[in-house]
Amino acid sequence: MAKVQDSQEASCSNKTDSAMWYEHKTNEEMFEAQKSDNVLFNLFRLKSDNNNRPEWADVALHDVKLKKYWSQWDRIVLINNVLYRKWINTTTEESNLQFIVPEIWKENIMKMLHDDIQVGHFGIHKTVARAQNRFYWVNHKDEITKWVQNCIVCNSRKQPPRKAKSKMKQYNVGAPMERVALDIIGPLPISYKNNKYALIVTDYFTKWVEGFPMPDMETTTIVDNLVNHFFCRFGIPCQMHSDQGRQFESGLFKELCAKLKIDKTRTTSFRPQSNGLVERYNRTLENTISKYISKNQRDWDEQLPWALMAYNSSEHETTKFSPSMLMLGREIQLPVDLIYGPHPQEIEYPDETVSHNDYVKNMQEGIWKVSAKARQNISKNSDKQKRQYDVKAHENTYKTGDVVWLYTFNRKPKLSPKLQRNWDGPYFVVEVISDLIYKIKKTATSKMQIVHHDRLKPFFGDVQNWVNEQENQRTDNTVNTVIAAGI
Repeated sequence: MAKVQDSQEASCSNKTDSAMWYEHKTNEEMFEAQKSDNVLFNLFRLKSDNNNRPEWADVALHDVKLKKYWSQWDRIVLINNVLYRKWINTTTEESNLQFIVPEIWKENIMKMLHDDIQVGHFGIHKTVARAQNRFYWVNHKDEITKWVQNCIVCNSRKQPPRKAKSKMKQYNVGAPMERVALDIIGPLPISYKNNKYALIVTDYFTKWVEGFPMPDMETTTIVDNLVNHFFCRFGIPCQMHSDQGRQFESGLFKELCAKLKIDKTRTTSFRPQSNGLVERYNRTLENTISKYISKNQRDWDEQLPWALMAYNSSEHETTKFSPSMLMLGREIQLPVDLIYGPHPQEIEYPDETVSHNDYVKNMQEGIWKVSAKARQNISKNSDKQKRQYDVKAHENTYKTGDVVWLYTFNRKPKLSPKLQRNWDGPYFVVEVISDLIYKIKKTATSKMQIVHHDRLKPFFGDVQNWVNEQENQRTDNTVNTVIAAGI
């Protein structure tokens, strides 16, 4: 037990200022490392002796791993005495060279692909995708999967899945900055820099995320960060989506949106799923930061930029591209790239100077290409998610005038939540905004509420009796007031 605890504390105590110097592996070091691996040494010898694939008899008595490399003979190339494997990225349809990893470097590379602060302790899919862009070895997917599954830090942060209810409402976008989501994380421990909250801004299309530490969550602080640190760098979004926090509903925030011609939308109350993109990322961000902060947690704002870098450089499961590729048109360079890459290309291009116009043209064509592919992937993934989500859905259809119960989340002081009645009502449906959103009122004089379908259920009681009881109760209260006043 002490050994596990020590390992976990050591992993969590990785600091920003630790070992940030990286030494690039030379061709000679790569050659020597592969040479020390018996399988790769034999593969190197076979490749050096003959470009044509050897006969089966020449490898029949060798290790099964060598036979798997032999079966991919045409994809194995030898460049500067270093073994690489040709790999086609099915998303971009581009050919990459993967460095074939010797046994002595596997553990260190898996640590750098999963454990390092720049890569964020992400799950199996993101870690395997990060590896495939750079490295290959036989059974690498199985070994990386086992590495992630056995990670002590990750296992300490696993979350249970949520249950589904109503059918999913799809809302897809097709370009960067069409729609961004806003949310606030906190309160967090007061940091050494006196920050207590973080404003999170997420682009719906690219999945690019920005985070801004804040000492408070006043509207002026939020507006200052949005204008000076987000709008000035990325431009004005067409639409901003947030919850019903008072900061986002204030007059100052509404004035900002009006002046900049930003369409402001919001979630319904007690319905975080309506802002699912940012809610899911918040959990990812908290998980990532928790794996690197100190024990007193007061350096969370120092770890925030690294967590953002890790996320923005990771392939997103929906788009099949990293947020940086869709937002910037290029990948973010990581320490693992400084050490082991970039890899040499099969076709050597002559040295030439590219004009600014050609560079811009090439960049635009590249962005258009990946954006079009991302839109296809988003649509395909969205349809798939909806099918899976809707299987467990059960919903009711309400119309204006229907009577319903409303599920409340209020906890009354000195009362046990286990014994509290959570359904309040009846309420009357005043307006059907959509098949999922309704306006309801309890009485003619009560405040209008906008609620989600999942907080409602049909009221099957005698409505007229209830109305009569309310009238009688109001009459009794009036009589009691008159008697108490001695009138």
